[in-house]
Amino acid sequence: MKIYQDNKGILALVVIFVIVILGYNLLFKTDLSLLTEDSTSADVGSDVLDMFNSLQSVSLDPSLFSSPAYLLLTDFSVPIPVQATGRKNPFAAIGKN
Repeated sequence: MKIYQDNKGILALVVIFVIVILGYNLLFKTDLSLLTEDSTSADVGSDVLDMFNSLQSVSLDPSLFSSPAYLLLTDFSVPIPVQATGRKNPFAAIGKN
């Protein structure tokens, strides 16, 4: 009993904190589900399909690659040196290939 009386303030703060969290969740909780009951499987990827269809209509003029501006471009890429490869199966037990 003495422990409860000594820690009465801390216990009251914990109870108030729990009540505030529960109240917040009940009053302000939003539905975080990605799929609602109204959405169908056709609705899920429709934005990706629309983007794909719009990219299909893009055409490139091949004369671009023979223009002087394109031919003056410089390749600044750095070749990757050949390095020793690791084990065939990195998840195999040590000592076994």
